[in-house]
Amino acid sequence: MKSKLFDSQPWTLWRPVWKQRKSRLAFTSSLGIFFLLFMAIPYGLVNRISSGIEWTAFDPSLSIDEAIPYVPILNVAYFSLYVYYVLIPFFASNEMQQKCSIVFSQRLFVITIPVFVIFLLLPVEVDLRGEVVGEDVLTSVLTLIHNFDKAFNAWPSLHVVHSLCVVLSIPLIFNTNRVTLTALWIGWILLTISTMSTQQHYLFDAITGILFALFAHYRFIKPAIMNCLENQYDEAFEALQANNVDTSSG
Repeated sequence: MKSKLFDSQPWTLWRPVWKQRKSRLAFTSSLGIFFLLFMAIPYGLVNRISSGIEWTAFDPSLSIDEAIPYVPILNVAYFSLYVYYVLIPFFASNEMQQKCSIVFSQRLFVITIPVFVIFLLLPVEVDLRGEVVGEDVLTSVLTLIHNFDKAFNAWPSLHVVHSLCVVLSIPLIFNTNRVTLTALWIGWILLTISTMSTQQHYLFDAITGILFALFAHYRFIKPAIMNCLENQYDEAFEALQANNVDTSSG
């Protein structure tokens, strides 16, 4: 597994996930658990280390960052990130789309590793949270998140990186119409704005997030998805199926 970390071939750890592919809810939940274990937990550990050191490599703040107001309703867009993680597997209606959702999830995890390294080596503290005040539900939820997610892990914004990678990959995997694509891009734009309106990120974080996502998508994610669509990973998935006793006849 360690030697194949950066390989786009599906890992053997996907066996239990692939086993659940005949149930949309189980398949989606399995991938959701993957993100919880391999994204959220490392993110939290890195965040605690950076906040414990309390060292900032540089200050990327601009005057525009102070001018962007806190808009509670945009918290909804900020919270929507967690839907993006399971969006592709939830709408995967056939085995090819399910294969692509696994390949996408695997590549998304791999491209997140260098971001974690940046968080550790070049941490930036976001000193904007004082404006987040209010007694409404959306503000209360955001404040709760702030209690766990300290004001580090700033750049590039993983909210922007992960959501943009999802939006760019969906048209490769599904037959999407113009209305769906427009809705996806509007949702992504609102999410990106929300990273700043929630006082979670600087404009610098959002811009570097976009640049990193574009590089990661076209260099690492898209080629893997195209290989999957061209049936280059079929043998690897067949090997996973061979290890699933529940996928035998009957």
